Amino acid sequence: MRSEKDRNSVQALLENNVVKAAGLLELLASRPPRHFFCVSTDKAANPVNIMGASKRIMEDLIMAYADRFKVTTARFANVAFSNGSLPAGFVERVMKRQPIAAPEDVLRYFVSPEESGQICLLACVLGRNGEVFFPKLGEEKMMRFSTIADRFLRCLGYEPRRCGSDEEAKRFAATMPEDTREWPVVYFSSDTTGEKDFEEFFVEGESVDMARFAALGVICESCRRSADEVREFIGELEGIFDNPGFTKEDIVKVLKEFLPNFEHEEKGKNLDQKM
Repeated sequence: MRSEKDRNSVQALLENNVVKAAGLLELLASRPPRHFFCVSTDKAANPVNIMGASKRIMEDLIMAYADRFKVTTARFANVAFSNGSLPAGFVERVMKRQPIAAPEDVLRYFVSPEESGQICLLACVLGRNGEVFFPKLGEEKMMRFSTIADRFLRCLGYEPRRCGSDEEAKRFAATMPEDTREWPVVYFSSDTTGEKDFEEFFVEGESVDMARFAALGVICESCRRSADEVREFIGELEGIFDNPGFTKEDIVKVLKEFLPNFEHEEKGKNLDQKM
């Protein structure tokens, strides 16, 4: 779950990543496994959107059980063309003969589906209790969504045709011939809720080992919360969900209280609303 376009999306996101995760961990505590692994995200580092905040809380929750059984997790970058991602939307738009729209000022790290699986496997096999693995990627590895869109279209044999507005792009798409060699694109400055200008894998206060592996970094120690503290927060969250009139703002408020470094700025727009 990624979208925070409305309160129902936010509730589903938090129930999946936090509430149900807590229920699973309680079940595991009664029959402790040898090792529990769960995927996190780079967006959990200094989160600016609700998905990142939920994953940060999920990390806190998992680490609270590290004294009962071995736990590891991994923060990795966007998985290229994964379900629900913006690049996957490029594929759908081309199949529907629709223009492509993307922010041109947002930098993101990407890994392939194969690489994401390898990171998970290595965290499971080589990780020590309480550790978080992440790919060791330099700033030069970050890419703009507009660059990805251009390369994607050229791989398909199309030349991107930059349009100045949604309307211009739609008009061109409506009239382009079947054998067109140009594809309409609209690139814009990001003005949507929850978008970072850049991504990061660790934050101040986390002890990071960059020497153990050539291509992976490891967060060895971070400030851990008690299981009781996390459960108290989850109870507060469920209390909000029990109120039929709850709002997205109610949720953001309690998230900010629990995560002091959660910098959420509501802009009233999200990528789901873009053309």
